[in-house]
Amino acid sequence: MSPIELLRYSLIFVHIIGLAAIIGSYILQMPWRRGFDFRPLLIGSIVSLVSGFALVAVREVGDLDVDRWKFTVKLSIAVIVLALAAVGWGRSRSLTRKGQDDASLRPILLVTGIVAMANVAVALFWR
Repeated sequence: MSPIELLRYSLIFVHIIGLAAIIGSYILQMPWRRGFDFRPLLIGSIVSLVSGFALVAVREVGDLDVDRWKFTVKLSIAVIVLALAAVGWGRSRSLTRKGQDDASLRPILLVTGIVAMANVAVALFWR
């Protein structure tokens, strides 16, 4: 196995771990009505975004084809997931500081998880 191929597989592993943090946290918290924790979603979205960029860079260096349209769509979705996670995390911290209930953040959690799963679907089914 070449060093580039080893790096590519390592980045795929890290990318999947980031997605698992987002989707796993979403599934765990889906039935909750309050007390949401957006940190795993935020960290997972950062890991996925950075590793996704690195994967494209490694493909370019390794002279492998890069589907620019697929990359653009996945990048756009990843940025939306990151923005939703950041908004949820920020609003959660604000509500906690004020001693208020965070039940209003449930829609943000749900949309973040659904959009992240849409990104996985694009990765799997776009050929």
